[in-house]
Amino acid sequence: MSSFDFKEDKGLIINLFVTSKCNARCEGCINQTITNNSGLKPEDLEINLERDLKIIKEIIEKNKGIPATVCFYGGEPLLEPHRFVPVIEELKKIYDSVRFMIYTNGEFLARFFKEYLEIAKNIWIYAVSIDGDEKQHNRVRLGTDLKQIRENLKIVKENYYGNMLMWSTLREGQSLLNCFEEFIRLYNNGLVNHFFWHWLETQDDFKNFPQYFKSYTNDLKIIVDDYIENLKNGVLLPIAHINELILYLITGKKRNHTACGAELKTNYDLVGGEVLACIDLPFELGKRLKQNPDELLLLKDSLGCHSCPIHFYCGGRCPIQILYGTKLRTGQYCELLKAHIQIVEARLNEIKKILNEKNISLQEIYDRSAFIVRYTDVTP
Repeated sequence: MSSFDFKEDKGLIINLFVTSKCNARCEGCINQTITNNSGLKPEDLEINLERDLKIIKEIIEKNKGIPATVCFYGGEPLLEPHRFVPVIEELKKIYDSVRFMIYTNGEFLARFFKEYLEIAKNIWIYAVSIDGDEKQHNRVRLGTDLKQIRENLKIVKENYYGNMLMWSTLREGQSLLNCFEEFIRLYNNGLVNHFFWHWLETQDDFKNFPQYFKSYTNDLKIIVDDYIENLKNGVLLPIAHINELILYLITGKKRNHTACGAELKTNYDLVGGEVLACIDLPFELGKRLKQNPDELLLLKDSLGCHSCPIHFYCGGRCPIQILYGTKLRTGQYCELLKAHIQIVEARLNEIKKILNEKNISLQEIYDRSAFIVRYTDVTP
Protein backbone atom coordinates (compact mmCIF):
# COMPACT_ATOMS: atom_id res chain seq x y z
CA MET A 1 0.00 0.00 0.00
CA SER A 2 1.18 3.50 -0.82
CA SER A 3 2.16 5.73 2.13
CA PHE A 4 -0.31 8.22 0.60
CA ASP A 5 -3.25 5.91 1.25
CA PHE A 6 -4.78 4.03 4.16
CA LYS A 7 -7.06 1.04 4.73
CA GLU A 8 -10.21 1.56 6.79
CA ASP A 9 -12.16 -0.65 9.17
CA LYS A 10 -15.38 -1.74 7.44
CA GLY A 11 -16.77 -4.02 10.14
CA LEU A 12 -20.36 -4.28 11.34
CA ILE A 13 -21.59 -1.92 14.05
CA ILE A 14 -24.49 -3.20 16.14
CA ASN A 15 -25.79 -0.66 18.66
CA LEU A 16 -27.95 -2.27 21.33
CA PHE A 17 -30.24 -0.18 23.56
CA VAL A 18 -29.80 -1.56 27.09
CA THR A 19 -31.79 0.72 29.38
CA SER A 20 -33.47 4.11 29.45
CA LYS A 21 -32.43 4.58 33.10
CA CYS A 22 -29.81 7.26 33.66
CA ASN A 23 -28.44 9.19 36.60
CA ALA A 24 -26.76 12.02 34.67
CA ARG A 25 -29.63 14.51 34.08
CA CYS A 26 -27.63 16.13 31.25
CA GLU A 27 -28.60 19.51 29.91
CA GLY A 28 -30.35 18.94 26.56
CA CYS A 29 -30.58 15.15 27.03
CA ILE A 30 -31.51 13.70 23.63
CA ASN A 31 -33.37 10.78 25.23
CA GLN A 32 -35.66 13.12 27.15
CA THR A 33 -36.31 15.63 24.36
CA ILE A 34 -36.41 13.45 21.22
CA THR A 35 -35.80 9.69 21.56
CA ASN A 36 -38.39 8.80 24.20
CA ASN A 37 -41.12 10.39 22.14
CA SER A 38 -42.66 7.19 20.88
CA GLY A 39 -45.43 6.61 23.42
CA LEU A 40 -44.02 3.15 24.16
CA LYS A 41 -43.11 2.01 27.67
CA PRO A 42 -39.33 2.05 28.34
CA GLU A 43 -39.38 -1.69 29.00
CA ASP A 44 -40.73 -2.26 25.49
CA LEU A 45 -37.62 -0.60 24.02
CA GLU A 46 -34.96 -2.01 26.33
CA ILE A 47 -32.82 -5.11 25.99
CA ASN A 48 -34.44 -8.52 25.93
CA LEU A 49 -31.77 -11.17 26.20
CA GLU A 50 -33.31 -14.02 24.23
CA ARG A 51 -34.87 -11.83 21.52
CA ASP A 52 -31.87 -9.54 20.97
CA LEU A 53 -29.27 -12.31 21.01
CA LYS A 54 -31.24 -14.05 18.27
CA ILE A 55 -31.28 -10.87 16.15
CA ILE A 56 -27.56 -10.18 16.70
CA LYS A 57 -26.66 -13.75 15.73
CA GLU A 58 -28.79 -13.44 12.58
CA ILE A 59 -27.00 -10.21 11.63
CA ILE A 60 -23.57 -11.74 12.16
CA GLU A 61 -24.44 -14.92 10.26
CA LYS A 62 -25.94 -12.93 7.38
CA ASN A 63 -22.68 -10.96 7.11
CA LYS A 64 -20.37 -13.94 7.63
CA GLY A 65 -16.71 -13.00 7.41
CA ILE A 66 -17.26 -9.35 8.41
CA PRO A 67 -16.07 -8.61 11.97
CA ALA A 68 -18.72 -7.15 14.28
CA THR A 69 -18.64 -4.68 17.15
CA VAL A 70 -21.59 -4.76 19.55
CA CYS A 71 -22.05 -1.40 21.31
CA PHE A 72 -24.09 -1.07 24.51
CA TYR A 73 -26.09 2.13 24.75
CA GLY A 74 -28.58 3.88 27.00
CA GLY A 75 -29.52 5.69 29.20
CA GLU A 76 -26.59 4.52 31.27
CA PRO A 77 -25.74 0.86 30.52
CA LEU A 78 -23.52 0.50 33.60
CA LEU A 79 -26.52 1.07 35.85
CA GLU A 80 -27.70 -2.39 34.77
CA PRO A 81 -24.68 -4.38 33.54
CA HIS A 82 -26.38 -7.64 34.47
CA ARG A 83 -28.68 -7.06 31.49
CA PHE A 84 -25.94 -6.94 28.83
CA VAL A 85 -23.11 -9.03 30.32
CA PRO A 86 -24.89 -12.29 29.30
CA VAL A 87 -24.92 -11.00 25.69
CA ILE A 88 -21.13 -10.70 25.82
CA GLU A 89 -20.69 -14.10 27.45
CA GLU A 90 -22.91 -15.84 24.91
CA LEU A 91 -21.41 -14.16 21.83
CA LYS A 92 -17.83 -14.82 22.99
CA LYS A 93 -18.63 -18.55 23.15
CA ILE A 94 -19.59 -18.53 19.47
CA TYR A 95 -17.54 -15.80 17.73
CA ASP A 96 -13.85 -15.13 18.28
CA SER A 97 -13.79 -11.84 16.39
CA VAL A 98 -16.74 -10.00 17.99
CA ARG A 99 -15.68 -6.85 19.86
CA PHE A 100 -17.61 -4.84 22.43
CA MET A 101 -18.05 -1.15 23.23
CA ILE A 102 -19.82 0.66 26.07
CA TYR A 103 -21.14 4.25 26.00
CA THR A 104 -21.09 5.52 29.58
CA ASN A 105 -21.09 8.64 31.71
CA GLY A 106 -18.29 7.06 33.76
CA GLU A 107 -19.94 7.20 37.19
CA PHE A 108 -20.08 3.41 37.60
CA LEU A 109 -16.90 2.33 35.80
CA ALA A 110 -15.06 1.29 38.97
CA ARG A 111 -18.06 -0.72 40.18
CA PHE A 112 -18.27 -2.48 36.80
CA PHE A 113 -14.59 -3.47 37.00
CA LYS A 114 -15.06 -4.71 40.56
CA GLU A 115 -18.11 -6.82 39.76
CA TYR A 116 -17.24 -8.04 36.23
CA LEU A 117 -13.44 -7.75 35.99
CA GLU A 118 -12.81 -10.30 33.23
CA ILE A 119 -15.60 -8.89 31.06
CA ALA A 120 -14.70 -5.27 31.82
CA LYS A 121 -11.02 -5.49 30.94
CA ASN A 122 -11.82 -7.10 27.58
CA ILE A 123 -14.18 -4.38 26.35
CA TRP A 124 -12.62 -2.93 23.16
CA ILE A 125 -13.77 0.69 23.58
CA TYR A 126 -15.24 2.72 26.42
CA ALA A 127 -16.75 6.05 25.34
CA VAL A 128 -16.89 8.22 28.46
CA SER A 129 -18.84 11.50 28.45
CA ILE A 130 -16.67 14.27 29.90
CA ASP A 131 -17.60 17.86 29.11
CA GLY A 132 -14.63 19.83 30.41
CA ASP A 133 -13.17 20.52 33.85
CA GLU A 134 -15.12 19.97 37.08
CA LYS A 135 -16.90 23.31 36.98
CA GLN A 136 -18.02 23.05 33.34
CA HIS A 137 -18.75 19.30 33.36
CA ASN A 138 -20.75 19.27 36.59
CA ARG A 139 -22.81 22.27 35.47
CA VAL A 140 -24.16 20.48 32.35
CA ARG A 141 -24.19 16.87 33.64
CA LEU A 142 -25.96 17.48 36.93
CA GLY A 143 -26.15 13.89 38.14
CA THR A 144 -22.45 13.19 37.67
CA ASP A 145 -19.27 14.39 39.36
CA LEU A 146 -16.07 14.66 37.35
CA LYS A 147 -13.97 14.16 40.48
CA GLN A 148 -15.59 10.74 40.93
CA ILE A 149 -15.19 9.91 37.23
CA ARG A 150 -11.46 10.73 37.43
CA GLU A 151 -11.11 8.45 40.46
CA ASN A 152 -12.92 5.69 38.57
CA LEU A 153 -10.55 6.11 35.60
CA LYS A 154 -7.56 5.75 37.95
CA ILE A 155 -8.95 2.43 39.23
CA VAL A 156 -9.70 1.26 35.68
CA LYS A 157 -6.15 2.14 34.57
CA GLU A 158 -4.80 -0.60 36.87
CA ASN A 159 -6.64 -3.29 34.90
CA TYR A 160 -7.37 -1.93 31.43
CA TYR A 161 -5.16 -1.41 28.36
CA GLY A 162 -7.75 -0.81 25.66
CA ASN A 163 -9.39 2.27 24.14
CA MET A 164 -10.68 4.88 26.57
CA LEU A 165 -12.39 7.63 24.57
CA MET A 166 -13.22 10.98 26.13
CA TRP A 167 -16.36 12.22 24.37
CA SER A 168 -17.39 15.84 24.87
CA THR A 169 -20.80 17.21 23.95
CA LEU A 170 -20.72 20.95 23.21
CA ARG A 171 -23.57 23.23 24.22
CA GLU A 172 -23.77 27.00 23.91
CA GLY A 173 -21.96 28.50 26.88
CA GLN A 174 -19.43 25.66 27.01
CA SER A 175 -15.82 26.10 25.99
CA LEU A 176 -14.23 23.65 23.55
CA LEU A 177 -10.81 24.68 24.86
CA ASN A 178 -11.91 23.79 28.38
CA CYS A 179 -12.82 20.29 27.15
CA PHE A 180 -9.48 19.96 25.35
CA GLU A 181 -7.52 21.03 28.42
CA GLU A 182 -9.30 18.40 30.51
CA PHE A 183 -8.51 15.82 27.85
CA ILE A 184 -4.81 16.77 27.97
CA ARG A 185 -4.77 16.39 31.76
CA LEU A 186 -6.39 12.96 31.57
CA TYR A 187 -4.27 11.92 28.58
CA ASN A 188 -0.99 12.92 30.25
CA ASN A 189 -2.00 10.84 33.28
CA GLY A 190 -2.76 7.82 31.10
CA LEU A 191 -6.47 7.86 31.98
CA VAL A 192 -7.83 8.33 28.42
CA ASN A 193 -6.21 7.74 25.04
CA HIS A 194 -8.70 9.20 22.52
CA PHE A 195 -10.65 12.46 22.25
CA PHE A 196 -13.76 13.44 20.28
CA TRP A 197 -16.30 16.26 20.53
CA HIS A 198 -19.59 17.05 18.86
CA TRP A 199 -22.36 19.63 19.00
CA LEU A 200 -25.57 18.85 20.81
CA GLU A 201 -28.57 17.85 18.70
CA THR A 202 -31.21 20.28 19.95
CA GLN A 203 -34.49 21.95 19.07
CA ASP A 204 -33.37 25.33 20.43
CA ASP A 205 -31.79 28.16 18.45
CA PHE A 206 -28.48 29.70 19.50
CA LYS A 207 -28.96 32.68 21.79
CA ASN A 208 -25.88 34.36 20.29
CA PHE A 209 -24.48 32.48 17.32
CA PRO A 210 -21.81 35.07 16.31
CA GLN A 211 -20.36 34.89 19.81
CA TYR A 212 -20.37 31.08 19.81
CA PHE A 213 -18.83 30.95 16.32
CA LYS A 214 -16.01 33.23 17.43
CA SER A 215 -15.41 31.27 20.63
CA TYR A 216 -15.42 27.88 18.86
CA THR A 217 -13.11 28.90 16.01
CA ASN A 218 -10.67 30.65 18.34
CA ASP A 219 -10.54 27.56 20.57
CA LEU A 220 -10.04 25.27 17.59
CA LYS A 221 -7.12 27.35 16.29
CA ILE A 222 -5.40 26.98 19.67
CA ILE A 223 -6.04 23.21 19.61
CA VAL A 224 -4.62 22.88 16.08
CA ASP A 225 -1.55 24.90 17.18
CA ASP A 226 -1.07 22.46 20.06
CA TYR A 227 -1.63 19.48 17.76
CA ILE A 228 1.10 20.71 15.40
CA GLU A 229 3.56 21.47 18.22
CA ASN A 230 3.11 17.92 19.51
CA LEU A 231 3.54 16.56 15.99
CA LYS A 232 6.87 18.40 15.68
CA ASN A 233 8.00 16.36 18.67
CA GLY A 234 6.82 13.14 17.05
CA VAL A 235 3.64 12.93 19.14
CA LEU A 236 0.36 12.31 17.31
CA LEU A 237 -2.34 13.69 19.58
CA PRO A 238 -5.28 11.24 19.37
CA ILE A 239 -7.97 13.77 18.47
CA ALA A 240 -10.04 11.34 16.45
CA HIS A 241 -11.94 13.52 13.99
CA ILE A 242 -9.03 15.95 13.46
CA ASN A 243 -6.88 13.01 12.44
CA GLU A 244 -9.58 11.61 10.18
CA LEU A 245 -10.11 15.02 8.55
CA ILE A 246 -6.38 15.25 7.84
CA LEU A 247 -6.55 11.86 6.13
CA TYR A 248 -9.48 13.02 3.99
CA LEU A 249 -7.76 16.27 3.03
CA ILE A 250 -4.45 14.61 2.13
CA THR A 251 -5.95 11.79 0.06
CA GLY A 252 -8.95 13.61 -1.46
CA LYS A 253 -11.17 10.85 -0.09
CA LYS A 254 -14.97 11.27 -0.14
CA ARG A 255 -17.22 9.78 2.54
CA ASN A 256 -20.01 8.89 0.07
CA HIS A 257 -22.60 8.36 2.80
CA THR A 258 -24.02 10.19 5.80
CA ALA A 259 -21.40 10.71 8.48
CA CYS A 260 -23.12 8.37 10.96
CA GLY A 261 -23.66 5.72 8.28
CA ALA A 262 -27.36 5.39 9.18
CA GLU A 263 -28.27 4.17 5.69
CA LEU A 264 -25.43 1.63 5.40
CA LYS A 265 -25.99 -2.13 5.51
CA THR A 266 -23.08 -2.48 7.95
CA ASN A 267 -24.85 -0.39 10.64
CA TYR A 268 -27.59 -1.78 12.87
CA ASP A 269 -29.26 0.11 15.73
CA LEU A 270 -31.26 -2.40 17.73
CA VAL A 271 -34.10 -1.07 19.88
CA GLY A 272 -37.15 -2.98 21.14
CA GLY A 273 -36.47 -5.93 18.85
CA GLU A 274 -36.32 -3.79 15.69
CA VAL A 275 -33.44 -2.39 13.64
CA LEU A 276 -33.72 1.41 13.43
CA ALA A 277 -31.94 3.96 11.25
CA CYS A 278 -30.69 5.58 14.45
CA ILE A 279 -30.83 4.53 18.05
CA ASP A 280 -31.60 8.15 19.04
CA LEU A 281 -34.68 8.50 16.83
CA PRO A 282 -38.21 7.88 18.13
CA PHE A 283 -39.04 4.21 17.57
CA GLU A 284 -41.56 4.30 14.72
CA LEU A 285 -39.67 6.94 12.75
CA GLY A 286 -36.34 5.16 13.18
CA LYS A 287 -37.94 1.93 11.98
CA ARG A 288 -39.49 3.60 8.92
CA LEU A 289 -36.29 5.37 7.87
CA LYS A 290 -34.25 2.15 8.13
CA GLN A 291 -36.74 0.42 5.84
CA ASN A 292 -36.72 3.41 3.46
CA PRO A 293 -33.12 4.71 3.35
CA ASP A 294 -33.90 6.89 0.31
CA GLU A 295 -36.19 8.94 2.54
CA LEU A 296 -33.31 9.40 4.95
CA LEU A 297 -31.02 10.64 2.18
CA LEU A 298 -33.66 13.10 0.94
CA LEU A 299 -33.29 14.99 4.22
CA LYS A 300 -30.01 16.37 2.90
CA ASP A 301 -31.74 18.12 0.00
CA SER A 302 -33.27 20.68 2.35
CA LEU A 303 -29.77 21.79 3.34
CA GLY A 304 -28.27 21.77 -0.15
CA CYS A 305 -25.73 19.15 0.94
CA HIS A 306 -24.95 17.85 -2.56
CA SER A 307 -23.66 21.23 -3.73
CA CYS A 308 -21.85 21.99 -0.47
CA PRO A 309 -18.03 22.17 -0.62
CA ILE A 310 -17.62 20.12 2.56
CA HIS A 311 -20.03 17.31 1.66
CA PHE A 312 -17.00 15.11 0.82
CA TYR A 313 -16.19 14.97 4.52
CA CYS A 314 -19.40 15.79 6.38
CA GLY A 315 -21.73 13.52 4.40
CA GLY A 316 -24.69 15.60 5.57
CA ARG A 317 -25.77 16.92 8.95
CA CYS A 318 -27.15 14.53 11.58
CA PRO A 319 -30.66 13.40 10.52
CA ILE A 320 -31.95 14.05 14.04
CA GLN A 321 -30.83 17.66 13.91
CA ILE A 322 -32.46 18.12 10.49
CA LEU A 323 -35.72 16.49 11.59
CA TYR A 324 -36.08 17.99 15.05
CA GLY A 325 -33.92 21.11 15.10
CA THR A 326 -34.75 24.44 13.54
CA LYS A 327 -33.50 25.02 10.01
CA LEU A 328 -31.61 28.06 11.31
CA ARG A 329 -29.56 26.17 13.89
CA THR A 330 -28.95 23.24 11.55
CA GLY A 331 -27.57 25.64 8.94
CA GLN A 332 -25.42 27.29 11.59
CA TYR A 333 -23.90 23.90 12.40
CA CYS A 334 -23.01 23.66 8.70
CA GLU A 335 -21.28 27.06 8.92
CA LEU A 336 -19.38 25.95 12.00
CA LEU A 337 -18.22 22.76 10.29
CA LYS A 338 -17.07 24.68 7.20
CA ALA A 339 -14.95 26.89 9.45
CA HIS A 340 -13.72 23.80 11.33
CA ILE A 341 -12.49 22.24 8.08
CA GLN A 342 -10.96 25.50 6.83
CA ILE A 343 -8.95 25.94 10.05
CA VAL A 344 -7.39 22.49 9.67
CA GLU A 345 -6.95 22.81 5.91
CA ALA A 346 -5.09 26.12 6.34
CA ARG A 347 -2.35 24.21 8.21
CA LEU A 348 -2.34 21.14 5.96
CA ASN A 349 0.94 21.78 4.12
CA GLU A 350 2.67 22.28 7.45
CA ILE A 351 1.15 19.07 8.81
CA LYS A 352 2.12 17.06 5.72
CA LYS A 353 5.70 18.32 5.96
CA ILE A 354 6.00 17.26 9.61
CA LEU A 355 4.41 13.86 8.94
CA ASN A 356 7.00 13.29 6.24
CA GLU A 357 9.87 14.43 8.47
CA LYS A 358 8.73 12.22 11.36
CA ASN A 359 8.00 9.30 9.00
CA ILE A 360 4.41 8.98 10.21
CA SER A 361 2.33 7.22 7.57
CA LEU A 362 -1.35 7.77 6.90
CA GLN A 363 -2.04 4.20 8.00
CA GLU A 364 -0.41 4.97 11.35
CA ILE A 365 -2.69 7.99 11.78
CA TYR A 366 -5.68 5.79 11.06
CA ASP A 367 -4.59 2.85 13.22
CA ARG A 368 -3.55 4.98 16.20
CA SER A 369 -6.46 7.41 16.23
CA ALA A 370 -8.83 7.89 13.28
CA PHE A 371 -10.17 4.30 13.38
CA ILE A 372 -12.29 5.16 16.41
CA VAL A 373 -14.27 7.80 14.51
CA ARG A 374 -16.72 5.19 13.15
CA TYR A 375 -17.82 4.53 16.72
CA THR A 376 -18.66 8.17 17.43
CA ASP A 377 -20.99 10.69 15.81
CA VAL A 378 -18.13 11.11 13.29
CA THR A 379 -18.25 14.88 12.67
CA PRO A 380 -18.53 17.55 15.39
